[in-house]
Amino acid sequence: MTWREKLREEGQKEKTKLQNMSWKDRAWYIWEYYKIHMALVGVLFLFLYLAWTIAYNSTFTTRLSYVVINDSNAETAGLEALDQDFRTYMGYGKKDKAGINSSLHINTADITSELEYASMAKISALVASNDLDMIITDATTLRYYMGMDAFADLEQTLPADLWQQIKEHVLYAEDAQGRQVACGVDLSQTLFCEKTGVAISPCYAGIVTGSLRAEAAASWIRFILGLH
Repeated sequence: MTWREKLREEGQKEKTKLQNMSWKDRAWYIWEYYKIHMALVGVLFLFLYLAWTIAYNSTFTTRLSYVVINDSNAETAGLEALDQDFRTYMGYGKKDKAGINSSLHINTADITSELEYASMAKISALVASNDLDMIITDATTLRYYMGMDAFADLEQTLPADLWQQIKEHVLYAEDAQGRQVACGVDLSQTLFCEKTGVAISPCYAGIVTGSLRAEAAASWIRFILGLH
């Protein structure tokens, strides 16, 4: 008898055995004798799913990534609509990603909660992976991060014409060397908060030091301020 015939015979025996059992006994029997096999199949499917997800996500290109810190409004679904408007404004394709990465909360005066520690860890991880271009937050948090040289000097980073248009609406803060740096664009006179539902007052946007997509961040500032 060949191995194929043996397998066929064993399969027929199992089929007959299961057919003669009640539903309850059949379920117990399958679980008792095949649970390891089912677990292995489950692991295989999980591995294939993760591999497919990684491969699929690799087909997307991040054009701009930002976080919002200390938004007191828990429902800011308008961010997605604004991000779509920006993608249209830039002429991005379906697989070009541009928008919010996370909405985080940090009390820089007294960081005690697990949520705050997790938020800081998230920001550190995004910066380390070059996956963060802008931070939108309040003045206190912006100054806190500027003290760690987290933001680029907007006067040096933005195109000259854009700087001339916004320089009267910029927040200055001290860097690690005690120098005053133009690090935050005031969004209070824009439609950002109104369109998105973000509740931060006043609200500033800063470009992260070393951003690989600083030009896209500058374009976002033009877009949100309605400048050309």
